[in-house]
Amino acid sequence: MRNSALAAALLAAVPHAAFAQTGVQSEPAPLSAEARAHSFDVLIRRLDHYVDPAKRPAIVAALRGARERLLAMPSEAGFLVETSKLLVSVSGDKHLTLFRKGPLPPAADRPETNFGIARAVIDQDGIGHLVLDGFSNHPDSRAAIDKAMADIAGARALIIDLRANGGGGEVSFRRLLGHLFPTATELTAIEWRQCAPPSAGRPDACTQVAPRRERRFTDQPASPAFPERPVYVLVSRASFSAAEALAFELQAHRRALVIGERTPGGGNPAVGMDLESELIVIMPIGRMVPTRGRAWEGRGVIPDIDVPALEAPATALALARRKPR
Repeated sequence: MRNSALAAALLAAVPHAAFAQTGVQSEPAPLSAEARAHSFDVLIRRLDHYVDPAKRPAIVAALRGARERLLAMPSEAGFLVETSKLLVSVSGDKHLTLFRKGPLPPAADRPETNFGIARAVIDQDGIGHLVLDGFSNHPDSRAAIDKAMADIAGARALIIDLRANGGGGEVSFRRLLGHLFPTATELTAIEWRQCAPPSAGRPDACTQVAPRRERRFTDQPASPAFPERPVYVLVSRASFSAAEALAFELQAHRRALVIGERTPGGGNPAVGMDLESELIVIMPIGRMVPTRGRAWEGRGVIPDIDVPALEAPATALALARRKPR
């Protein structure tokens, strides 16, 4: 998502992943007690920007009530996890979480991961398999999606596995959808929270004014690789954010069957906001407004075929093999 605030709009938010980006490098030195306390107070200010102002008082009250306990956590990782748990439990918003900034971009934004594309093959039965571990914001991910789709363009059916996909960015997300429709197709719109000009005393404040609605479309290649043949999408309780969005769009447009488990329900677009330290908060600042169907925030994407995630591949394969060649 490189367009305006879309740069992080479908960002996954899993607190335990905050340190996973460091790879083999050692964990950075934790913040001092003073820096952690300052970050906590900045977090409360940043909540001015939260998409649902009606929830803000309860979230702030819960944070203030737990301030002493949270700041006394013996480890920074524990502080991040426990503060995130509190934010999610009070708001009901699974995106509203804390991270420490990592030294590397998200895995799906790195060329060495092939921008989150784990596998793109055609099996002996002529069924295509596309496994995506994440979606990417990197501009080069468009070409990576094009190549993966070219590799499986001759398949008679396609299974897209999102069971371990925690979300990510808009660039590869919309490009993949462009390969799955014959023409440009309108997707779920985003209603962004807009702020009035801040006062001199609170330049970081946000007083809500009329929201801005942004229309979104598939990123159509000149020749879509898989515009009409059957598609099956595998999901699990770990499929989050942009992964849910892909399943939702294909299901809502009756372009694919969704197979697996009900997803977590992380639908509010979010951006990363710094806490004037090495910590950031993933702040939902928009709502998804579907062109058809009901948004998945808080409810998840409900599969067409509800089976345990481990059984989803076999279920999809059985269906794909029944289709005529």
